[in-house]
Amino acid sequence: MNKLVKVVSRDKLYEEYLKALNGILNLTDRELELMVKLIEFDIGFTPAPGVAKNVASTANRKIIRSTLRITSDNLSRYISKFKRDGLLVKGKAEDELYVNRILIPDLIKDRVQITIILKTEDATTENSSNIHTVG
Repeated sequence: MNKLVKVVSRDKLYEEYLKALNGILNLTDRELELMVKLIEFDIGFTPAPGVAKNVASTANRKIIRSTLRITSDNLSRYISKFKRDGLLVKGKAEDELYVNRILIPDLIKDRVQITIILKTEDATTENSSNIHTVG
């Protein structure tokens, strides 16, 4: 088995994790920067009675526009793209939107382990998407 190890600081963990996955995700630098912010919102969400998790809430969008210096229109385009690509997932509640769990690193002690499976195409298999989550 091929194994690569990179040491990263905890404050750069989400960014480095997404960079490691980006060979499959094909996010631009700007999309990657935005997804890191959305993951931070997702991880930092504290549930309150009757409040659904929404990483793209109005309050969060305001913070994103301010900190990442992004226009409202561009932010909406990115969020729509993330939804379409399955990176942001609608929940059961009406206003619930969260980051796909595959994009959130599972930290065990001092490490995150990633398994990437590259399947070769079978002439008889036709899939609408090249990316699938397992587990």
